[in-house]
Amino acid sequence: LKNKYPESQSQASSSQQEIAVVKAVKKYYELKLTHVKPLIWNDNFTLTISDIFTQLELVPTSANLLEMSEDGLLSGQETKLNSLDDLFNPDITAQSTEMRCVLIEGEAGGGKTTFLSKEALDAVSKKTELGRRHDIVLLIHLREVREGETIEMIVLNQCVPTTKGVDVGSIETILEKNQSRVLFLLDGYDELRTEARATGQAIPKLLDGKLYPFSMIVITSRPSAGVQQYTQPDYKVHIKGFSPEHMRKYIQQYFSIMGNPHIADGLQTILDKNSLVTDLVRTPIFLLLVCVLCEEDQELVSTGTMTGLYNNLLACLVRKYCKREGVDMLTERLPTEVNDTLLQLGMLALEALLGNKTFIDLKQLEGRHINWELLLRLGVVTLEVSASKVHPKKQLNFSHKTMQDFLAGRYVAHAMVNEDVGELLQLTSIHKALELSNLIQFTCGHVSRVTHVVMAELSNLSSKEFSCLRPDNFQKSHMPVKAIIRKSAENYRAFVLLCLDILNENKEPDVLQAVSRALPLITMDLGRHKKQHAALKYYLQNIQSSLLQSNVMLSLSGEDGFQYLQQLFASPILGLQLDLKLCYNVHLGSPDQTT
Repeated sequence: LKNKYPESQSQASSSQQEIAVVKAVKKYYELKLTHVKPLIWNDNFTLTISDIFTQLELVPTSANLLEMSEDGLLSGQETKLNSLDDLFNPDITAQSTEMRCVLIEGEAGGGKTTFLSKEALDAVSKKTELGRRHDIVLLIHLREVREGETIEMIVLNQCVPTTKGVDVGSIETILEKNQSRVLFLLDGYDELRTEARATGQAIPKLLDGKLYPFSMIVITSRPSAGVQQYTQPDYKVHIKGFSPEHMRKYIQQYFSIMGNPHIADGLQTILDKNSLVTDLVRTPIFLLLVCVLCEEDQELVSTGTMTGLYNNLLACLVRKYCKREGVDMLTERLPTEVNDTLLQLGMLALEALLGNKTFIDLKQLEGRHINWELLLRLGVVTLEVSASKVHPKKQLNFSHKTMQDFLAGRYVAHAMVNEDVGELLQLTSIHKALELSNLIQFTCGHVSRVTHVVMAELSNLSSKEFSCLRPDNFQKSHMPVKAIIRKSAENYRAFVLLCLDILNENKEPDVLQAVSRALPLITMDLGRHKKQHAALKYYLQNIQSSLLQSNVMLSLSGEDGFQYLQQLFASPILGLQLDLKLCYNVHLGSPDQTT
């Protein structure tokens, strides 16, 4: 029979391979992705990935779907998505055609990888519409992809555990045969190696439809990483993080497990009042670390600055380590060995950041005499094995992307005694500065003298790159606007937020003057950028006495508009040039109150 019906035998074999691959991938994801032990000092605290819920906001890719405001933001209510399933609901998306590509954007450390891992696990279990529409679900970590690898090699390397009879050729056959039932989950386009992004490489060919054009793609990235060079997504989704309700649930869960349920209400009160901390704890791991800090002392959470919060968090982790290991910590200063090792880690964290990496390859530590096992015991990094079976490597991963930024900033502030900031941070452009915004913020939060040097560098870049901008470039125009002007205006808005963040870390007259010199105009949306309110308030309250530039353009939206204005303009500011735009749903109270 085998000789008589070879084609039939081949089809049966192919079908069996397909079933074997689907089962193997499902089991692999269940074993690898389901459980997380985030605290190295507490084996009893285990999270399942289903404990993690990520709220999304939908952003249409076409400007004509929703009217755009002057600053490029949607002028209508944001559409919240409970899950990616909502994208298949035409009542929400107003689109009935089939989707090929969904782009999920979010800042570094915003929970994109965790979100995509949960999507993969739910999809192989057929719990989601994505899973019900696709039989083959492939989660690919793009930072593991190398130049010259084919899609089939990548899939075999990262997604399929060693399975008898399954090789590159059989993977290609399965993918070709089932194109419309294949879902590619691509994690971290911004971490894809430069050489693997080149035209003709596997991932660009997959994105632009030269490979598997009938398969669906969900890809995550930091904003402006270049995904749209190869594809125009059907939908672009911004990952927002924990919803307030799930944040409360998570806090209650943690303190119940730890036997201290009474602390939960105190932390929740802090989060309700402190937008700076609330923005950070939208990701599960960082919320967990804040819970650990709050357990020790609730006052440690309410520092008012990012650097202060992270310094307290680092000191808390060190105290826990010293208590476990029987190491004396006689003062508030970190033990010498611990401090020196953390500075070495900060240097490595900086090298990784400048190389666009969020991890440290253990091979980098060879010959450098760094006690990386101490770093593991402290809990600031974890040891993981890469997803690649062909090129397996051990790497240190930071507990959160902002922890990498903090440790690098701590090192830069220390090293700048002897080195030039421009060389250390490689500040060659405003775009580069914006990419390193958290690092710059933490660097400035450590030492005032360092802040002055950094602001001088930023002011120099600002005067060169934004000299072409005028106030009317930030207004809505029906006339064509040059792409370079539009991009410069976009970068300037982000630069304003960076400067205000620096000011918030270091509220001193000299820093205020440096910020004013760098910003001939302040323009921001008060409703969207609550984290910068404290710095803007300080700026406005002190600008008059310092005789500084005072040209301000503010957009206001939301029901809290009047409250924001009351807080910002508690007293008259003589000579202030204020351009105030009131958006769709602002409630300002009576005409007298508005005046």
